[in-house]
Amino acid sequence: MNNQIGLTILSSVLDKLSYQNKILSPGQDDSNGIDVRELHKLLMKGCYLTGQDDDITNILDNNLGTGAIPSGGASLILIPPSLLDEPYNYDFTNISDNGVEFSRGGSIYTRPCGWQRYALKVKGKYPDDIWLEGRTPRADEYSSAEDEWAVSYHGTSYNNGLSIAEEGYKLSKGERFLYGKGIYSTPDIGVASLYAAEANVDGKNYKVVMQNRVNPKNVEKVPKAKTGVGEYWISPADEDILPYGFCVKEI
Repeated sequence: MNNQIGLTILSSVLDKLSYQNKILSPGQDDSNGIDVRELHKLLMKGCYLTGQDDDITNILDNNLGTGAIPSGGASLILIPPSLLDEPYNYDFTNISDNGVEFSRGGSIYTRPCGWQRYALKVKGKYPDDIWLEGRTPRADEYSSAEDEWAVSYHGTSYNNGLSIAEEGYKLSKGERFLYGKGIYSTPDIGVASLYAAEANVDGKNYKVVMQNRVNPKNVEKVPKAKTGVGEYWISPADEDILPYGFCVKEI
C-alpha cells in the first residue's frame, strides 16, 4: 500500500469519527493540512471534548483559520502527504516475530506483524524527541534506548472499545472508569484491533490502529487476567501518550 492509499484509509476513518459539519473541506493546499497533534486529538477526541463540539471546532479553526469548516453537510477530511515521515514507513504484512523479542521503553515491543505501518512526522512537534529516539542510539534493533517511551496501540473506533476506554475514556466528563481514570491503550495490536474502526476503500475493507509511545514512568498496567481481553495500559494525561504512526490491515 502506498502513501496515498494509507492517507485515504485514514481519511475515511476520520470521516466516520468526526461530527457533522466539523469536517475539513477538500482543496486546501498541503501547508494547511491537519497537524499530527490535531490528528491525535481528533482520533482520541473522547478524552478532549467537554460535552460539546467546541473543542473540535477550535482545533480545526486554529489549524486552518476561522471559517474553514463547512457550514453544512460533510466532506472529506484533508490529510496532507506532509503528515507522513515516509522513510520510517514499514511493511510488516509478511513478517513474523515468533521466537524474536524486541524491547522499547523497558517493555516488550510487540511489532505490528501482519500490518502496514505508516509513520507520522512527529520529530520536533513536542519539547524534545527523547520519547521517540531515546538519549543515545540503542545497542541493536532489539534493545531499548535510554529514556525512550514504550510502544502501545489504540483502537480508532469512537463508539466502542479502547477509544473510550471500555467503561470510560471520558476524562472531561468525570465518569467512573472501570480500571482507573486515564487514557487507555494496549501493548498488543491484536487487542487494539478488536476496537479498531473499519474503512472501505476501492471495494476493500481495512482496519486502522494508532501506534503510540507511552510514558513508562506514569503508566498503570492492568493485566489480561483482570480485563479478560488483554493487557491495558492507562496513562494519566494526554501528554503521557503520543502517536507516531498508524497501522492498516486489510480484512
